[in-house]
Amino acid sequence: MFEEKNTSIMLAPTHSVFGIFLTLIILAFFGVEWGLHWTIILFAALGAIVPDIDHQKSVVGKIFSPAAKALESRYGHRTVTHSFLGWAVASVIFAVLVISAVLIFGLVSNFGIRILDLVLRWIAAFSIGYFSHLVLDMFNKRGSMMFWPDPGRDVIPRNPKFRLESGAPIEVLIFFILFALMVLAFPISKYGLASSLRWLLATPGSAIEEFKTMKNRTYLEFKGVMGETRQEAGGKAEILDVSSRRLVILFNGGVYTLSDELSADITASHVRTEKTRVPIKTERREFKDESREHLLSQIPKGALVSGTVRLPEDMQIVFPPFPGSYKTMEQKGSDLILSFASKDQIEKLALNEYFDLQNRKDRADLISLYARSDKIRAQIKEIESGKGLTPLGKQLMQSKEEAEKERVQLAELGSQLNENSVKIDELKAKMRARKFVFSGEVYLRQ
Repeated sequence: MFEEKNTSIMLAPTHSVFGIFLTLIILAFFGVEWGLHWTIILFAALGAIVPDIDHQKSVVGKIFSPAAKALESRYGHRTVTHSFLGWAVASVIFAVLVISAVLIFGLVSNFGIRILDLVLRWIAAFSIGYFSHLVLDMFNKRGSMMFWPDPGRDVIPRNPKFRLESGAPIEVLIFFILFALMVLAFPISKYGLASSLRWLLATPGSAIEEFKTMKNRTYLEFKGVMGETRQEAGGKAEILDVSSRRLVILFNGGVYTLSDELSADITASHVRTEKTRVPIKTERREFKDESREHLLSQIPKGALVSGTVRLPEDMQIVFPPFPGSYKTMEQKGSDLILSFASKDQIEKLALNEYFDLQNRKDRADLISLYARSDKIRAQIKEIESGKGLTPLGKQLMQSKEEAEKERVQLAELGSQLNENSVKIDELKAKMRARKFVFSGEVYLRQ
């Protein structure tokens, strides 16, 4: 940025902080994550000072003295290395060196990022840093020869009175301004431009939009009031879902809705999300004809259960009170719908009196049907015994009319016995359907 006749020690730091700032902003603009990785910052700073390799007194010129001496003696300062051509050539050379190093030495990433992703970021960081040097030098009186070998120099602004003089005291001010911008770019790079804007807005709507982009556990810090009591509420909560433009959150062990609407459980005007790298662990469980005790034993402490459980026939559930308007459990016909229900809530489920009364009535009806069957069998046995007469005696003593009447009576009793047996089988099947066994498919969120 400054002329060779008055090289300042601030030269390299000034270019470095601007190169880092521009790199982080551009990467964030394109949605590149991990912009704050120390290697990316390193290569952005490296790219920002490399153009001054054509000056022997610069930092990079002193390190690569032979190359600096050759370039300066042949082309002079701020010529080929401060041009679009130099930028392109340097970027290609750097890319070849980095890719060759990865292929030859088999570098691997220990930072949770694929090495290919890092390589692409390294190349981008170096190239952006290099370009930032050219842009910054355009504000100097001498400018940059962007279209070298065209001898014209490119400057900003056109009036030389408003361009910077190398080594002037204002350089210190410029450095601190750029340093402040670089510091501001750190959170923008970490969270992205859109996320940073939502963080600044700190509204429930912005938190909803931010949650939609996240794949890991997400928390929020909020301040607001409880919808019914209008008491102040605030603190840290985990976002579980979004329902009807409201956040569904886990707060103080209960599930609530949060938004800027008065109808929500918590009306909040100040909400900021907090990203984590902790993945949401979801485990699918499918079961058939399992007891309630078995199902509860399969739910880890602290897990939240979502899914559908098929209830025994005619079972009606009595739910415990919910802390807010969000229903973590709901019965629809013979289905129990779970939505982030805790183990404690499921344990507190109760049956209404109708189900128990119905079971007791079924057992009484079954006893009555068995008794009726026994009575019919006794009647059949009595008729078939002939009231003490032998078969020969019955033939001699009974008239044809009496014999026919007895035959019809036995047929009717047999039909009644069959009908009663069918009723017994039907009632048994109905009672089996009412057993305390459950089927369904749920997901455990841990």
